[in-house]
Amino acid sequence: MEVLDGTTIFWLLALGMITGAAVKVAMWNTMIDLVPNLAAGIAGSIIVGGLAVALNLPGGLLFAFLGSLSILFILNVFHMKSQKAH
Repeated sequence: MEVLDGTTIFWLLALGMITGAAVKVAMWNTMIDLVPNLAAGIAGSIIVGGLAVALNLPGGLLFAFLGSLSILFILNVFHMKSQKAH
């Protein structure tokens, strides 16, 4: 059983940063920079992973990874591009 302590928060932060960087590398032609991708990855990881740990669900880091990917997907795919780019 996991608890939400400093070690778990560190791993959630690290997982969010790695996921954000990997999405930036995978989707290199988007207009979103590295820092917003990192911030969104960290936010998704902390929120969903924290909820998974608080609800005592097994696999909190897996839920954190999926939450991070979902937030990054929404950020990168539905990003509004300016009309000058067309």
